[in-house]
Amino acid sequence: MTLKFIHQQYLKYNKGKGFISCHVEALHAIPPYAELATDHIVENLVEETGCAGIISTVSRNNADLNRGPNESNTEGIIEYRNAIKDIIEYLDILDCGSNYLVIPYLHLSFHGMKDDHHGPYAIEVGTVNGRSCSPEVRNWFKETILKKTQKISPKIKIIFDEKFTGDPSILYHRLGDNNAYHGYGQNFHSFQLEVSRSIRKKHYPKIITIFSQIITEFQETFIN
Repeated sequence: MTLKFIHQQYLKYNKGKGFISCHVEALHAIPPYAELATDHIVENLVEETGCAGIISTVSRNNADLNRGPNESNTEGIIEYRNAIKDIIEYLDILDCGSNYLVIPYLHLSFHGMKDDHHGPYAIEVGTVNGRSCSPEVRNWFKETILKKTQKISPKIKIIFDEKFTGDPSILYHRLGDNNAYHGYGQNFHSFQLEVSRSIRKKHYPKIITIFSQIITEFQETFIN
C-alpha cells in the first residue's frame, strides 16, 4: 500500500487511521545534511501502527523545523504546528474549553547521529532532561525501550539525556512558547530519538519492530 500524504510547502504529513494517539516525524529528511533513512522509518511506522507521520520536504538549511521560530524558519514552523493541530483535531482528543489534550499523546521525533558519538549501535533518547514528558511516561518509555531492545537486538545501547538531550523546541508542544503557540498541556509527551548511522543503515527492520511495539504498548497502557 502506498501512503497518501498531504503535501505542503515545507512538509508532508499523513493523519493516520484516527485512533492511535501518536505521531512520528523526520524533520531532517532532505539533503544536504539529510539524516539517512529517518523518512523511511516514519513511513514504515505509519503503515505498521496506524499512527500519524510528518516528514520534512525542505532542507534544514532552508528551514529547520526542529527549532523554535527564527528569521529563516517561521513559515515552516507555522506549517509544522498546523500539521500537528490537524492530526490532533482528527483524533478528536482536545478539550473544547482549554484546548489541551484530554488523553496522553506520544510524539517521537527521529534523528540521526554519527557512530562516533556513542558507538555504532546506539540510540540516545532526549527529553530535555525530563521536561518534555511526564516522569511517569518517561519511566515507562525507558523501561519499555530497554526491554524491547534487549529482546530484539541486545547489542543496541540506549542512552538518555546525555549528549543529545533534545532541542528545547520540543517543549513548546507541551508548554507553549510564550507567544502565539499555546501548546497542548501535560498530556503531550515528546521524545527526540538520535539513532546511530550503523543502526539506520544495517539494522533498519529492527528499529521498525522496536518502535512499532512501543507505539502499540503506549496505546494499550495509557489510552485503551
